[in-house]
Amino acid sequence: MRLLFHLLVMGLLSFFYASCDGKKSNETLSDNKAADSSLLLLEKYPDSVKLINQMAFNKLQMGDTGKSIQLLSQSLGLKLEQPEVENQLGSLLAAIKSDQSLLIATRMTHSEKALDAAKGHYIKGLFYANTGNDREAIKSFDSSIISNFTFTDAYIEKAISLYHSKEINKAIDALSKAMDLDRKNPDVYYWLGLCLEEKKDSEKAAAYYQETLRLDPDHEGAIISLNNLKK
Repeated sequence: MRLLFHLLVMGLLSFFYASCDGKKSNETLSDNKAADSSLLLLEKYPDSVKLINQMAFNKLQMGDTGKSIQLLSQSLGLKLEQPEVENQLGSLLAAIKSDQSLLIATRMTHSEKALDAAKGHYIKGLFYANTGNDREAIKSFDSSIISNFTFTDAYIEKAISLYHSKEINKAIDALSKAMDLDRKNPDVYYWLGLCLEEKKDSEKAAAYYQETLRLDPDHEGAIISLNNLKK
């Protein structure tokens, strides 16, 4: 399973809502009211990029990926230089296997900012991975890492494609590098667990799944994998 959906939601959350007061009562009702309010404001201010971006986030939270894509495209039509919006739109398009994601990704790879260029290659990798072309995905993730060697997600996604290609030792190497960059990322330990299972080392695999759950108690993949090992 890919990390994409979770990362997209978290990415949009951090982009549109940099701070949060932690009050989560009546979340669904509050979200609906916010969406209705934003819709009315959007009718009044149709060229407000900030408002369109907020609406895109609201639609994604409600599971309306298509509308979110439409709004993000509208936002970029009004103001092209929005690296975060480009990144989110490209990632969403890659998730639905749209080759339009490659157009956005290619533009991003020419950015003078190393991280933005890395994200462009990363989006290409996601598109290829989601369309079953792990060979091209690995090349794109390698390009992402070359652009910015601290981009943890590129190492993880490269490892996943290597895992699917049955190159387990190379996947473990990529995950080890990801761990050096971020020792609190539960998905690093989860995929290490899967790799160790492939190498028939159930004891170490279980330890990695347990570490995954220590960092993220609701990690569905780790819960299932650990339960399967206990059978």
